Amino acid sequence: MRKRKAYVITIVLVFLVGIALYIYGQEKSFDSVKPDKTPSIEKVKKTTLSVKDLFWRIDFNEKDSYITVKKVPSLATVEISKETQKELLKAFENAKFKEMTMEDPNIDLHSSYLINISVSGYFGMFADSTNKIIYVYDNEQNYLVVDDNGFFDILENAVKKQKNDI
Repeated sequence: MRKRKAYVITIVLVFLVGIALYIYGQEKSFDSVKPDKTPSIEKVKKTTLSVKDLFWRIDFNEKDSYITVKKVPSLATVEISKETQKELLKAFENAKFKEMTMEDPNIDLHSSYLINISVSGYFGMFADSTNKIIYVYDNEQNYLVVDDNGFFDILENAVKKQKNDI
């Protein structure tokens, strides 16, 4: 009986020591988690995005590329010359964007144009030329155009030119 009692006490002590070591290890691991001074991937996102980030399969090297523009809300087609289309495509290719995560109450979002780009595929977006914001169909996201390389100026000039021609 005495051996059995010593055996049970030994098992209980081993169990308690095991629990104590487990708790000690958990506390030690919590102590090792300190505020990280180095930025993680989740914390640091690209500040600006390129066209490739918005349309991952776009390739501007295709020769049969074109761009169509329609005014919103009338959806009247804006006639744009081939040279102006090339300028628009080049400016858009080099543009930089920032993802808009929240709607800013100070910005009145209204699309001025429906723009369809045919370059190695078909890419559509709404554009607000006043606030320089685009809405991309593919990912249903608004983007602020940080550096448009004159895209909106070329677009507005093409629209004005068409008005003058009429």
